[in-house]
Amino acid sequence: MKKSDGEIHGKTASWGIMQSEWLRKCGRLLLLLLYRFVIGWAFFQLLAMIVAGIFLLGVLLFHPIIFVQTIVITEKLNHASLDLWHILKLCLWHYGIIAGFIFMAECTVSKSIRQVQRLSKKFGAQDFSSRP
Repeated sequence: MKKSDGEIHGKTASWGIMQSEWLRKCGRLLLLLLYRFVIGWAFFQLLAMIVAGIFLLGVLLFHPIIFVQTIVITEKLNHASLDLWHILKLCLWHYGIIAGFIFMAECTVSKSIRQVQRLSKKFGAQDFSSRP
């Protein structure tokens, strides 16, 4: 005779909560949202680094004297490095987090729209506006 999971694990209430289907679905949803957030954040970091590199390359190629003068003067070097650090920190952390949330929301909404379209094709479009 096969024993149930409750008998095997001592019929504890916590076992039932841990095995709850709702809890597993919420955990999967949170992991999926975290995964999408990390992808959006990492993509923005990569994009910010590429844009910053292109700007730096443009300054070095077309106006190298400005870059050299800034580095030669030590007072400006310290000030410029602090400014660059603040800009980099702002881009990487604050804007990166915002971009991560935007990417996560966009992926979730687009996936939901595709699923609604697929289900409406499968089961037929229903008009809910005529409900009382």
